[in-house]
Amino acid sequence: MAKTDDLIDSLARGLQPVRPHALLRLLTKALLPGVLLSGAFILFVHGLRPDIISAMSLPAFWAKSFYPLALAINGICAALMVARPGGLPKSAGLASIGIYMLLAMLGLWQLHASPAMDYPKLIFGVSYWFCPLIIVASAAPVFAANIWFLRRCAPTRYRLAGFTAGMMAGAIGAWTYSWGCIENGLPFVALWYSLGIALCGLIGMALGPRLLRW
Repeated sequence: MAKTDDLIDSLARGLQPVRPHALLRLLTKALLPGVLLSGAFILFVHGLRPDIISAMSLPAFWAKSFYPLALAINGICAALMVARPGGLPKSAGLASIGIYMLLAMLGLWQLHASPAMDYPKLIFGVSYWFCPLIIVASAAPVFAANIWFLRRCAPTRYRLAGFTAGMMAGAIGAWTYSWGCIENGLPFVALWYSLGIALCGLIGMALGPRLLRW
């Protein structure tokens, strides 16, 4: 019994209380450089959309930007959940579905209010074939930041944690890309932005066990 007490005392010796919101501060520390690198990629490699000033007067532009930003904020909440042992972000998953459904309804309304000849432009635009790939590329530094964060936490569901890291990175990458994307169709955003974000999530899910398991 004495040996057991000695072992407990030795394990507890020197422990310091965890400061409030320590995980959020650690995630913020990780995300800041990742977001800056993602923005720099869009700014210097892809470039801002040439009509950015006039585009900012369009409701569709702000809806396109708000969609991935809302997913990113929701993803931050999910990442804080999966960073803990056994974390399961059910509420964040439901919120993401709700955000997507809202965008999809706005996209259907935009189609309903537009002539049929505009449907291909609103759905496919001119950049559907590389839009998801740019989102994956712009999400890469954020994904690396998320993995750095999770490796300093205690996730136990590696695939879920990797998926969450990828989805959140994809959402941030899509948000930075929205400032360079020339498309104004909300159906385009619902399809091709979402595909890029989902690809990031699948990549994260595939790499999660390899990158997060010690």
